[in-house]
Parts: sequence; structure tokens; C-alpha cells
Amino acid sequence: MNSVKYILTLGLAAFALGCPARSLFPLFAEKDLMTLPNGVGTWVGAKADTVTVQTADGRHYSLTVRNPEGESGQYVGQVGKLGNSWFVDSYPAAQGIDHHLIRTHIISKIRLEKDSLWVASLESDWLKKMSSAGSLQIQHVMRDNEIILTASTEELQQFVLRYADDPGAFAKADVYARMK
Repeated sequence: MNSVKYILTLGLAAFALGCPARSLFPLFAEKDLMTLPNGVGTWVGAKADTVTVQTADGRHYSLTVRNPEGESGQYVGQVGKLGNSWFVDSYPAAQGIDHHLIRTHIISKIRLEKDSLWVASLESDWLKKMSSAGSLQIQHVMRDNEIILTASTEELQQFVLRYADDPGAFAKADVYARMK
């Protein structure tokens, strides 16, 4: 029952914050992974949600996301740079007990300045608008009114690099402050 409550809570949170786009494949290959300078620590958002970033093995990060009610999720984060922008690819750390769930990747553009971290996920609504206009030129499937990217890592990188500065692609940045 706790897993159902947890999934429902995450679903409602995603709905309230906007829906990030999902991808079947990662944004980065192992050779592309980098270390984000000064990214390790605990970060608190405007709604009292926290993200704790720990180094898992130098180039993979362990992310713990906790909402104000104390519910949390564990994720793996992989960081890299495309052009002049930093990105994080995150996915659930463990496969759930329900074998019908598929682990997918969330692609977010990040900016770190001193003690502030901006995180803006690739927007699903933006992808839907592009698809409706016939201009979404990347492999994808539409499932339950959601676009799921199915392109290879290389194609994802080209797509994200092309739209990295598009105000609709990474529109809603959440800002986090480093906890001291």
C-alpha cells in the first residue's frame, strides 16, 4: 500500500509542477559523464522540498528527493555538458516491485552559481505542441497523452543541444538554495 501512496504522491507532484518529458534512453554515454563542481550537498526549494546530492562513484550521483511531508525517492543522476550548458539525466535508483513499470530518464538543464541551483526539466507540453505542429523531429511514441522519447543517446544529445536555449523547452526552473 505504501508503494501505491508513493507513486500517487509523485504523480500528483509532477502534475502540480508541470510534467517533465521522459526518455527510454539516457542523455549521456559513460564517456560523456562529468563531475559537477560544488554540486554535492543538500539543496532546499521554495516549497521546502529538498534534494540531497551525493557522489556515488565520482561520475554518478545519488539523489534523494524529499517533499515537505517527509516522503522521499532515490534517483541516480548523471551530469554532462552539451555546448555551454550543463544537464543532468536522472532515473529511479531501483526498479520497483511492480514489473510493469519501466525506468525512464528525465532530462534537466541545470545551472549552479555559488549557493543557488536552477533545475529546469525538458517540458512534455512543449514536446506535445511541437508534435501537433508536425515539427518534432526526434524518435518518440505517444502513450496515454504523453510523449516518450525513444531516440538514441546520440540523437538525444543533438536534439537537446539544438533546443538548449529555447524558452519553451526548459521553461520552468525550480530554484534551490544550498543548506548550510
